[in-house]
Amino acid sequence: MNTDELLSYAIRHFGKNSISEVNDNPNLVAFSSPITKNWFALLNLDPKNKSLNINCGDFAATIKDLPGFSASSLIKEAKWVEVSLGLSNQKIKKALEYAFKIALMSNKRPNPEKLIYIPDTIQNGEERVYQEQELNFKNWKRSSNILQKEEKSTEEINLNFEDTQLVPKEIKKMIESYQYSLPGSVRREQNFYLQGKLVASYEDHYEGKQSFLRYYPTYHDLTVGQARTYFTWRTKIRQNIYEKISDSYAYIYLYELLNGIGIKDPEEGLDKLITFNKNYAQKFSPEMSAYLERWIRDYIIFYNINKTNNTFFVKEQTNDKKYEQLLYPDQFSNHEVAENLMKLSNYKISNCPLYKKSIEKFEYLLVLIWHKILDLRNDGFDFFTSYIAYKNQMTIQLFSAAVFNHQLEPKTTSYEIDQIRKYFYDEEKNTWYCESYWGLTGQKSIMGNFLHEVDREIRLCFNLGRNLKPRKIEKHYLKAIRDGIKEYQIEEQKLKQPKIEFNLSQLSTIREDAAGTRDSLLTEEELQAEQEEREQIEETVVNDEQEDYGLSSEEMATIILLLKGKDLNKYLKEHHLMAAVIIDNINEKLFDEFGDNVIEFINDIPTVIEDYQEDLEDMFLKGTN
Repeated sequence: MNTDELLSYAIRHFGKNSISEVNDNPNLVAFSSPITKNWFALLNLDPKNKSLNINCGDFAATIKDLPGFSASSLIKEAKWVEVSLGLSNQKIKKALEYAFKIALMSNKRPNPEKLIYIPDTIQNGEERVYQEQELNFKNWKRSSNILQKEEKSTEEINLNFEDTQLVPKEIKKMIESYQYSLPGSVRREQNFYLQGKLVASYEDHYEGKQSFLRYYPTYHDLTVGQARTYFTWRTKIRQNIYEKISDSYAYIYLYELLNGIGIKDPEEGLDKLITFNKNYAQKFSPEMSAYLERWIRDYIIFYNINKTNNTFFVKEQTNDKKYEQLLYPDQFSNHEVAENLMKLSNYKISNCPLYKKSIEKFEYLLVLIWHKILDLRNDGFDFFTSYIAYKNQMTIQLFSAAVFNHQLEPKTTSYEIDQIRKYFYDEEKNTWYCESYWGLTGQKSIMGNFLHEVDREIRLCFNLGRNLKPRKIEKHYLKAIRDGIKEYQIEEQKLKQPKIEFNLSQLSTIREDAAGTRDSLLTEEELQAEQEEREQIEETVVNDEQEDYGLSSEEMATIILLLKGKDLNKYLKEHHLMAAVIIDNINEKLFDEFGDNVIEFINDIPTVIEDYQEDLEDMFLKGTN
């Protein structure tokens, strides 16, 4: 039920004077008693945390553990509980009516007014006028004492042999094991679990067939004949024989699987739930199938089964993906991210001239701009969480509307569906939470302004189409749009520049050819002089007894020539060596000896650092001429 419907119902049903805003907080609406003015309900209208809390009096301890009910989040008193707005309209109305009655009965002062409680006059969309009715005293109980005795008698164990033969010892043991001493809030679920363990492997072949109809059915609700009917049917189910039976029996079987009764491990339980849904629920009871699909997801989370996310969480993953693509764009294609941005907007960006000219280029540019928007998070400007979706943790109840023993320990405290949806369990509070992103109101309008400004800036920067009037957008986001376009233009300009490719494999051939050409131009005397100089250099650097410190012969020759003040360039040219490369290699290999570079470039000329000159001479010039 949405909050507008809830307020409309409350005003019509309890009176306009009973509804009022709480001082200093326009998001809180109080429902109060017309007599004492005490609150019996409190509604939180905050879009991020909508909730309904009601005062259930002493009954709160019991109702708090029912599906759709939990501890109050607004008023921390034992008598207050929170009602899930996801429950059916009928259940929410009944809960409010109950709280209203509690508020009326809590008045201990004499009440001069005569209050008449009239049920809701609108049912099934039709307005009914209240009519006086004559009371039928014949249907009344003779006395309250008789009523108390009759109510008390229903709590006693009645084996009810009916027309069965001897009661099977397993069923008798199960019935007698029921513990009335357990607290009322957990009695039903824990007894179901304990009794189920006793009859987990029991088989029956009862020839009779008794009907059974009960909400949230348990073994304790069965007569002996109904119990034998159920176990006979369950025996056939375990043999893959699926016969139609009263839904209440089928729910007991599902509750068994959810509680881990009759299975060896959670994986087997999951397989049985899936098989039962396919072969029975979908065929005989669509409503049961809807419950079962939700319980299967809860089962996967509670028992930490990781192999089936893509099968049973398709809806959640589909919803998450639109936010996942925007938060982690590098993991998706430009088309996916750009298409998602456009879907979240009410602006028709397809009219952008660049989009019409080249969709591929437009999508690339839009994603580039989006990266600039995300980078602003480092500066404290988070466009995504401010205008698109916010992260929130919502309390959830696994296996709601099922009989489940919540005293069981979950197999995990954290279960991740995808990068942005995570379920986790708080052991201290004994509560499950779902952490995910929730869409913000007005996101389409904000995104519309954003894409409008993208379109406007594209037209201005690329001189395309007619100019657009600016829309309101924060200046840092507008700058990000412009920075993205500027980067795109730089990339486009680089692509237009001609590329010069070098074939390095042919470099040595080119050098040899060049050397041959050079030699052909020299005279015989010049060649002879050059050969003699080359031999002198080789004589200078070659010394077999000299320690090389890990240097190659070329590196040794280089450092020796530097130390002797010889012409290094000529040596490097003749050996086709690059000065920067060979100097870096020498510095790297001698770093362990000196802890520093020993050669540096001064005006592009390699020079031995003066502080290390003497040490290097001791290392490399000993025994040389």
